[in-house]
Amino acid sequence: MPRSRSFDEDELLDAAIELFWAGGYRASSLVDLSAATGVANGSLYQAWGSKWALFLAAFRRYCDRRVVLVEDALSGERDPERMLRQLFDAIVDDCRSRPDRRGCLLVNTVSELGTDPDVAEIARSTTAAMEAGVARELARLTGQSPDAAEVADAAAHAIALSQALIQLDRVGRPEAEVRAIARHGASTLAQSLRAA
Repeated sequence: MPRSRSFDEDELLDAAIELFWAGGYRASSLVDLSAATGVANGSLYQAWGSKWALFLAAFRRYCDRRVVLVEDALSGERDPERMLRQLFDAIVDDCRSRPDRRGCLLVNTVSELGTDPDVAEIARSTTAAMEAGVARELARLTGQSPDAAEVADAAAHAIALSQALIQLDRVGRPEAEVRAIARHGASTLAQSLRAA
């Protein structure tokens, strides 16, 4: 009969997210995870089977939260440009809330491990979910279909720009410049939708 877990899985995954986010997959050992979570190595192995399986569970949890962050940032606006500004502001605010400039675990992991099929699939599905959320809102605000080429392209561009903003913040670009790039991007995307 399997023993019940003596730890909170959500809390452990949150601690694992922090460790992998700060140091990356390769630099984070199970000993580090055990120290960060207070859960013995054997219990980690028993629960997940490997560091890799634990990492993928933590990575999925982080990516699910990124989709929620994007969706939450889209609500309440009636103008596409203001909605996109709100999205980009939320991304920059999230970056600025992390004084260690660690960027985004999704972007960091793709950089470190993007050729792995599991990582690539999680990254693809997360990006697709974020793009779909933006496309739905842009379609609602413009009266177009979320599948219209102009809407889908604008949504993909918005998510690509949001990830670029994360990288610019991570490498130390001044906040005012990052926000100016975000405003310009929102304006340009809104203009392209109006012209469509």
